[in-house]
Amino acid sequence: MFDKRLKYHFHWPLLWVTLALSVVGLLNLYSATYDIAVGSVSPLFVSQLVWFAVGIALGMASLLIDYRILLRLAYPLYAVSVILLALVPFFGKEVAGNRNWLMIGPFTMQPSEFAKIAFIIVMARFLSDHPTTHGYGVRGLLRPLALLLPPLLLILAGKDIGSSLFLILTFASLVMFAGVRAKVVLLCVAIGVVGAVGMYKKVLSGHQKARIEAFLHPDADPKGIGYHLLQSKIAVGSGQIIGKGYLKGMHNKLLYLPEKHTDFIFPVLAEEWGFVGSSVVLGLYLAILVFGIQLASKAKESFGVFLALGVTALFFWQVAINLGGVLGLMPLTGVTLPLLSYGGSSLVTILIGISLLLNISMRRFMF
Repeated sequence: MFDKRLKYHFHWPLLWVTLALSVVGLLNLYSATYDIAVGSVSPLFVSQLVWFAVGIALGMASLLIDYRILLRLAYPLYAVSVILLALVPFFGKEVAGNRNWLMIGPFTMQPSEFAKIAFIIVMARFLSDHPTTHGYGVRGLLRPLALLLPPLLLILAGKDIGSSLFLILTFASLVMFAGVRAKVVLLCVAIGVVGAVGMYKKVLSGHQKARIEAFLHPDADPKGIGYHLLQSKIAVGSGQIIGKGYLKGMHNKLLYLPEKHTDFIFPVLAEEWGFVGSSVVLGLYLAILVFGIQLASKAKESFGVFLALGVTALFFWQVAINLGGVLGLMPLTGVTLPLLSYGGSSLVTILIGISLLLNISMRRFMF
């Protein structure tokens, strides 16, 4: 029998904001992929519609199940995600120098995207099972680090710096909220600096090092390594206050913008809708972050708290890393912009994450 309290505690504002952002994302992707010479709908846009339907269906199905069942499934899901990542070096498909995709029949999936959700779930399980009153010390962090390293190293093996950075930041966000001793934080920062230098020298490929060079010296080679970032900034600035109008972005239509349907989807929006449209989209992102934090604070048990915080961190870091890259505030990493960029795996992962937040909200009266 349906419990009416589930409907009463459903977070409708989060649903409406997510749908509004999804509609904006689809309209913007249509513009980014629309070929003015041919005048037809892009197959990429059709594919995104299919993945959106898949994500909505999976999200609605997950709402029917109490999220606390994930307490029992956390480690099995984590193991499956690591196995999928381990298959990529042998059976993966290489795109733009990164080997991060698996072919399953006619579909292509990115295991690193699903590993993000699996990692959040297993970290929520671990941190709720091992609360700390004085903060984690070095020894206390060894086990959660053992959970981080397998997916992190496998993703790094595929040269996916963006997803690996996301895992590290999400890990840091969750353990910092759980509590970490100050000396351990300083030690981790020192190790992080040394590790970053080592990664630059030994792990990063030539085009990834070029992205860092372009960030540090964007005007040094405007027709070479600095081209992408400079065109992104020009597109954002040319939108001015109200933009050039829908389907009228010249940087977009004349193909000056690279990867405009994925990494550089925000400059397409900014050029056509200007400061006003960009502010509305950023306001929608902010609303989802605020709702996520509110739901974490209202969850009735620690697993729900860490799960909601992990999903919110996923959303925050993905938005921050993408926008930071296309606006020249940090090196480009290839991370997609949630609900706006093209990408089935990313879209489905984000929609499942939002459904987890709604699930936590619906069942916060059960404890």
